Amino acid sequence: MPNHETNRREFLKEATTLPWVAGLVSLDGAGLTAEPTKFTSDTKESQAGDQYVDFALGQLSRASDRMPSITAAAEAAAERIVFRNGGLIGAGDGAFTAEFAWAAGGIAFTKQWKPDKEVVAPSQQGDSSKPFYRTAEYEESMYVRDVSSNDVVVLGFENEHDEEAHLLPYVNQLLGNKALVILFSSEATARNVRDSYGARDDLLTITHDVSNGGIIQIPSWPDKICAGRGFVQRLNLWVFQAELIGAFLRRGKIPGVLLSVTYESPQIFNIPLINSYRFIPAFEVDSVSKGFFGKTFLDKLKSILGSIVPNQRAKFRQGAEWLAAAVRNHHKAFALLIHGVDPIGLPGDPGIFTCITEGNAQYPELNKICTKDDVALFVGYNWYPPQLAESIDRVGAKLVLCITTVQDLPPRPVMYGTEGPLYHVTSLDQLPKRDNHIYIDEKWSQYDACLKIPGYPVLANSSSRFALNVVYWHFVADTVELLVKA
Repeated sequence: MPNHETNRREFLKEATTLPWVAGLVSLDGAGLTAEPTKFTSDTKESQAGDQYVDFALGQLSRASDRMPSITAAAEAAAERIVFRNGGLIGAGDGAFTAEFAWAAGGIAFTKQWKPDKEVVAPSQQGDSSKPFYRTAEYEESMYVRDVSSNDVVVLGFENEHDEEAHLLPYVNQLLGNKALVILFSSEATARNVRDSYGARDDLLTITHDVSNGGIIQIPSWPDKICAGRGFVQRLNLWVFQAELIGAFLRRGKIPGVLLSVTYESPQIFNIPLINSYRFIPAFEVDSVSKGFFGKTFLDKLKSILGSIVPNQRAKFRQGAEWLAAAVRNHHKAFALLIHGVDPIGLPGDPGIFTCITEGNAQYPELNKICTKDDVALFVGYNWYPPQLAESIDRVGAKLVLCITTVQDLPPRPVMYGTEGPLYHVTSLDQLPKRDNHIYIDEKWSQYDACLKIPGYPVLANSSSRFALNVVYWHFVADTVELLVKA
């Protein structure tokens, strides 16, 4: 097998001497076409990242085509959960299992399955210095070790290497416990599982046709870039949740749905749902037709993802030029990432950025490692991080800050553990004007969730992770394209 890391390093060493290759991007692999991109038809020259937008919008259409199988799985899941008092449990790799378990807009009684779950020490009594979702109590109550015949387990992997290592042992253990297993995978993987276990009522599949590894090939770059399977796995999962909520309503039940931690005092609303309720008894239930919630959710995403780049194209390109210059000149190009974007070790990520995943709101570690002419790409949530911006400015680095604006400010500033308060803005014009700052609006729904349940006060179904992935992979593709072009 080729040594992709060695190839990439050798390419970067020679990047400044490579000739420009005519044509920007060629695509092949399942789910992609060689047709000119429709997304950029109003521009004279496409950018490599636009191809990822086209991919994402195309997957929304394919998810709509999958709706009958997704709805059928949701109906089977609702039957077991409602009439057997079963659990709803995510299993697989970390990126997939954390996707809708206790996420904003997610069903409150979801859990994650960790058969090798470690016991964690509780926090000190009365300690309120950090939000509940960062406490040991949260960790202990989120995960389950055992599943039973009453439970529904959604099983999937964002990373194909993790899938290869763990899929069949997980399926074997879960089916051995007689759980209803809903496998999210490629059609090829699903066929292999069905060949091993046969057709059975307790093993359902929701499949996709996206190839492993990268999905975009830029001429002269050694490997395909931009992972696609994580996006479509998450998409199928959230469409499934939309249809599952609809299936609950058709059975006279409204599940508790969680409010974003970036809204004022969400624990007051969320913790009782997590600890005390599965279905909410105080609301009248209006039924919806099969497929309605799933299609409504997909329409919302289509509007969001199609709106991110067009009126911000110049800023995307300028940010990519900064990032490419940092890589080319042996400076650091940091990618500061939040929930919903997890490219570290993911096939398809070219490794040109130094990724730091969210452990805090301000990334204080940059105070020690960021230097002049480094660039930080902040693919954030819905707040402005002033301490981070100050760290960047102090050393003469550059900041490409991507957040979503809000239309309705919380009643009071939001405290976020030791990093609060959060600074929400209703317009990017409210942010400090700096020559070394670029601001991009990610355009997703202001407190993440975007699906209205009739008669329920909190919206369901996350929109952030889809916009965040489009933004991140757009910058990856544009930066690689510029490195090749240099």
